Amino acid sequence: MYKFDAGAMFEAELLPHSPIVERRGSFIDVYLKLRRNGAEWPDDLPEPGALVICRTDGEPIDYVALNEGCDCEYRFTELEKEQLKRYVRRERLAEKAT
Repeated sequence: MYKFDAGAMFEAELLPHSPIVERRGSFIDVYLKLRRNGAEWPDDLPEPGALVICRTDGEPIDYVALNEGCDCEYRFTELEKEQLKRYVRRERLAEKAT
């Protein structure tokens, strides 16, 4: 992850869990809580999460870093986006949209 307009960057092995899946018009929103394998999160990121926005066919099209349930100044790296995409596909989360 990297902080918007900051030089600091770290890449994490993300461990998504506790998905909440909601249909929103022509999109499917997948909210995830995140753990980090083997390391602590920065102090200004006490409750990290992700919003993965998918098309109705389940293909992820956008990734939003969350902190305490709200969007924040952090962004995901391409490797982290790929981890989130694999999780959404593996768990077939789009099929669970309400």
